[in-house]
Amino acid sequence: MQKHLKADNLQKKFGEIIRSRRQALGISQEELAERCDLHRNYISEIERGLKSASLRTIVLIALALGCHPHILIQEAEEILEDNS
Repeated sequence: MQKHLKADNLQKKFGEIIRSRRQALGISQEELAERCDLHRNYISEIERGLKSASLRTIVLIALALGCHPHILIQEAEEILEDNS
């Protein structure tokens, strides 16, 4: 059960990282979605931690945000570690 809780927390923090980076770039969810060829609602659900992004989606989002995919996950993990 502990593994599932960590995965859920990582998913939520990952979404927060996506939102933070998107806002720092000054782009809307709609614009990010267009850059990734995804639906805006899906971006919203990822940012709120309601949906889990596939590896393909993580890569698309990272490229649209101008960073490497592993950086997004690493930042989310670092936040979780700092909070524990």
